[in-house]
Amino acid sequence: MERINQLYDKFKGKFEGVNGECFRVAKSEEIGDLLINILGAKGSKTISLYESPISQSARLREKLTEAGFIVHTDDLFTNTCTDHVGITEVNWGIAELGTMVQIAPEVDKRLCSTLVPIHVALLKTDSILPEMDDVLEKLDSLPQIPGFVGFVTGPSRSSDIERILEIGVHGPEQVILIVTDQ
Repeated sequence: MERINQLYDKFKGKFEGVNGECFRVAKSEEIGDLLINILGAKGSKTISLYESPISQSARLREKLTEAGFIVHTDDLFTNTCTDHVGITEVNWGIAELGTMVQIAPEVDKRLCSTLVPIHVALLKTDSILPEMDDVLEKLDSLPQIPGFVGFVTGPSRSSDIERILEIGVHGPEQVILIVTDQ
C-alpha cells in the first residue's frame, strides 16, 4: 500500500501542477457524494455519463439524478454538445507525468472526455503506473492494438505565436480526476 500511496502522491502533484483537480476516495460508493459537492459548487446542472465499471459500482447515474442533476447516458453525440460535464473512466495514470491514459475506440467515450467544458475521469488507485514505459508495456501486451489511446495531462491548453496561453480551446477547460481505492 505504501508504494500505491507514493505513486498517487506523485501523480497528484504533477496533475495539479498542470491545473488538474485530483481527489481520492476509499470506496467507489463515496464518488457520488464527492461529485455532488464538486459539481454543485461549480454550478453544473447537466452531465453526459459514459457508464463504466466504476460509475456503475458507484451508482453515479442514480445518485446524481437523485441530487437534481440531469444525467444523459444515451444519445451522447447530441448531449455532449450542450452538457456541462462529461464523466468517463480512464485506464491508467502515469505518475511521472501526471497523465491519464484512456483507451476509447467508442466515439461516445471520447466525446464525454473532450467536448464538454468539465471532464471528470474515474480511475482505480492501483492503476497508477510509475512511468510511460509501464503504460507502453501494458498496451503492447494487449491482444489487439486499441483503435484509440488518449493521453490527457490536465485541461486543454494552447498558446499562439505570442506565447499567450489559452485554456479550454481544444477540449475541456477543467479536468477532475477521482481516484478510488476500491
